[in-house]
Amino acid sequence: MNFKYTKVLLSVGTLGLTLCAVPAQAQELFATFTQAFQTPAFTYSSTSSGATLGLASAIPVSFQFQTINGLGAAVGEDIEATMTMSAVSAGNAFSSTSFLVQPMKDIELRFTSTSAAPDSGDLLRVSLTTGNLVARVGGQTARLTGTESSTSNNIVTFDSDYLDFSQPLVNKNFAISFTSIAPDIANGGNGYLAPFTTTATGNFGSDPLPPPKNNIPEPATLVLAMLGGLALARRRRAA
Repeated sequence: MNFKYTKVLLSVGTLGLTLCAVPAQAQELFATFTQAFQTPAFTYSSTSSGATLGLASAIPVSFQFQTINGLGAAVGEDIEATMTMSAVSAGNAFSSTSFLVQPMKDIELRFTSTSAAPDSGDLLRVSLTTGNLVARVGGQTARLTGTESSTSNNIVTFDSDYLDFSQPLVNKNFAISFTSIAPDIANGGNGYLAPFTTTATGNFGSDPLPPPKNNIPEPATLVLAMLGGLALARRRRAA
């Protein structure tokens, strides 16, 4: 197990202890992400008629594939990517012990490599019918989770240009950990949480792990391929 993968597991475990009401993660992670710049980019906003959570525009992130045999040197290595995200409320927030739970729906995430060709750069696309944003009143952390299993009605859909999700998978899940929330988590008094901005990291899992579909081109390989293409074009013009 490499150091980066160990670090991700430890951070997930720590937040799991903090937000003990959140369901446990799958045994196998296949991907993780962190923001490239630790500035609040995610926004939760609410009105009397609903709430939204997501990004106003794509942001740069560091994406990693984890523990997938067959992906070669790409496993555990940072891949420069952009991320988009959107979600809307699925009912009023409610209290669970000392936590506030905001049901969310129509959750969509997309991670696109900045170095791959435009038609083959989707590292991961995620959609979830319903999930829960869980936070403690007065806290600065929260977690958005979703799981598809035999005991839930949620539907989690994964797709990727590099992983094969055509085979049946069970316990498909993801968790996004929000930190540096400002202002502190509060009940908005309108059925939803009070607005806030935040930073995020996340992980994605399934059982079994999805097999690889395509090799991930390394930046150096891409540069060589581009140079080779330019050289071939010059030879054709010269001929």
